[in-house]
Amino acid sequence: MVIRLLKAVVEWYYARTIPARLATGDLCSIKSGDGFAIVKVLSVDRDVVHVRIYKEKFSQRPTCIDPNRLSLGAIDDPDGFGVGHLPLSRGTFGSWMPIYIQNDPATDDELVWVREWQKSKGGVWN
Repeated sequence: MVIRLLKAVVEWYYARTIPARLATGDLCSIKSGDGFAIVKVLSVDRDVVHVRIYKEKFSQRPTCIDPNRLSLGAIDDPDGFGVGHLPLSRGTFGSWMPIYIQNDPATDDELVWVREWQKSKGGVWN
């Protein structure tokens, strides 16, 4: 009970502290294990942040990135893989400590997954 309450408080805090001006196409570095990864914001609404997580990992938080060098990879890649679309609560996304790097406009191929999620009334990762 106490752990659930603490988790709810942490998520509430992060939901209110993530960048208020988050926009479609924003590339952000996030905390990932003992290093950092890159996510692309596909869509943002009041409660949900849709992201794409790239497979590349960094030992230090990147401050600039070449979007052409980012990839999702494949599930059988020995160095890991990314995720094409992940709908997250704002609190969960905020807990990843995102830091804006730059904007790389989202493509129709990237946004198709957000539209499919909306049509299916999909769930959200908390």
